[in-house]
Amino acid sequence: MELGEQRSKFHHLAEDLGWLEAYCRQRPELARHCVHLRLSAALTRNVLAPAAEGYLPPPLHLAVVGGGGAGKSTIVNLLAGSVVAEANPQAGYTRHPTAFLPPGVDHAWPATPGFLGLLQRLTSEQPGNLDQDVYQSRHRPALPGNSPDPLREFVIWDCPDMTTWEASSYLPRLLEIVALADIVIYVASDERYNDEVPTQFLHLLIRIGKTVIVCLTKVRESEAQPLERHFRQEVLGRLPIPEGVSVPAIPCVVVPQLPPEVLQDPLGLASRHRIALINPILVLCPNLQVVRQRTVRNALTYLRTAAGSLLEIARQDLAELQAWRELVNVGREEFEDRCRRHFLATEEFRRFDRTRDHILSLLELPGPGKVLSNVLALLRLPWRYLRGVMLKSLARPSLPEPAEHAVCREALMAWLDGLQAESLHRAGNHPVWKQFTRCLETTIQPRASERFDELYQHYERQETDELDQHARAILDYLSQHPLILTLLRVGVTGSQFVVLGLVIAWDWPPGWELLILLPVSVSVAYQLVELAVWQAVEWSRNRVKDHREVLLREKLSLPLARWIAEAPATEGSTFEQLQKVLSRIPQTLQSLEDAWLAKPPAALNPVSP
Repeated sequence: MELGEQRSKFHHLAEDLGWLEAYCRQRPELARHCVHLRLSAALTRNVLAPAAEGYLPPPLHLAVVGGGGAGKSTIVNLLAGSVVAEANPQAGYTRHPTAFLPPGVDHAWPATPGFLGLLQRLTSEQPGNLDQDVYQSRHRPALPGNSPDPLREFVIWDCPDMTTWEASSYLPRLLEIVALADIVIYVASDERYNDEVPTQFLHLLIRIGKTVIVCLTKVRESEAQPLERHFRQEVLGRLPIPEGVSVPAIPCVVVPQLPPEVLQDPLGLASRHRIALINPILVLCPNLQVVRQRTVRNALTYLRTAAGSLLEIARQDLAELQAWRELVNVGREEFEDRCRRHFLATEEFRRFDRTRDHILSLLELPGPGKVLSNVLALLRLPWRYLRGVMLKSLARPSLPEPAEHAVCREALMAWLDGLQAESLHRAGNHPVWKQFTRCLETTIQPRASERFDELYQHYERQETDELDQHARAILDYLSQHPLILTLLRVGVTGSQFVVLGLVIAWDWPPGWELLILLPVSVSVAYQLVELAVWQAVEWSRNRVKDHREVLLREKLSLPLARWIAEAPATEGSTFEQLQKVLSRIPQTLQSLEDAWLAKPPAALNPVSP
């Protein structure tokens, strides 16, 4: 994978995770997922992307974290060997992270785009309570007497407090550094060692595979061992170890309550506590490369295993989108049924009546033979008159046929009303349906008439063309096959004369009853011809009705249903982005993992901050 393509994939993955976090933040019931999503994006930016570009240690990043007032700054000073961090009894004093670099060393930091997210580096020293999306980097003072610094390959981070998950300002800054860290020192005080939020944070550190060292502070020396045993049993003993994550055993160091003069002398009066704190760090980090590889491997494992649960929150909303589409489809079937009952079932297609009359006229003999046809028509005249009177007396008053356009428009309005009523009903069960209701009110209903008229014009034009084709089908067939037309004409006329001959032969010598039998026999014979023509025309008429239903579905109801169903997920909507994120994140993760496993990253020349 080329460097540009690789950077683009990491950038899009971090952006997608960030977008998903912002989406969850807007939904109170999904807010609990925001920490995992932000941490996933930070791992992508600060660990995976630099590692893929060849950013190799030194330095390793060592983050000191803990709840408010736990004594994090005290631990930072012990690690640094001098008072570099502002120790303040006020809980929540530290609002932004500060990096303490080894004395006189400028380690190269990653040059990958998006490194440390929104955190901007301060160019001048500021107090720790500056509440901005920034970080500081300072050099630790050199140890006296040119003593070797055991942490010369480490950047020590003093982090903001983990007071509450709802902190909208400095908690994201803390997560950014925690994602970057290779080693995390978790600080818990004697009074609040088992507070809910810090303990949950400790669980989170283990879940993402961070190498953790626990430091218990503000403990009476006489109570140090009992508290350590209790902490190991009640807190560390209940930590869930995720499958596939390589996490070393967690050391537990106790730093007792120390007087101010001892705290001011980390290398002298507090040296034994400093050594007790540094020793497990050195034990856990015998090889910098191995530690960094473990950090990268665990970050990749976390993203791979957590992706399913993180994306599940999006899939739940998309499941509601699928339910919306199914509801739209039910409305489409009701729309078609309404159009069928109120129009197609009652539509007579009078054009076929004219076609029937035209076919019967074609079956009359042309030219000189027209005299014979006129004679037969004259014999049928009494029957035609009597049949007309009977049909007129039995016929019901004809009601005006409804216009198809009006019927379809009323069915559409009923469709949209049903969708709105059901959306309002379901809004109490899932907030996504409120978005569907707003989409109906702001997008679908205002544009429904325009969209309907546009589709109906195409539908009407095609149905008119096809109606003409079906109505002319028999006529066109007869005109294209003159021999068949001639045989039919001869057959129709000849059958009537044959009937006449049979009646005369049966009643010979002729009597007065022949005056009745001749018109009746000719009328019956011709009625059979009319019945055959009627059957042929009715077959064509029924085909038109069936095809009209198909045409209504293909040209009107289905396009309307697709437009209504996809309206909430189009034109840059939240659902459109949600679908893209759902498809991109797993693909990008798989692609990056394959690239990482297939080809070890080559070393680059990263740029110093």
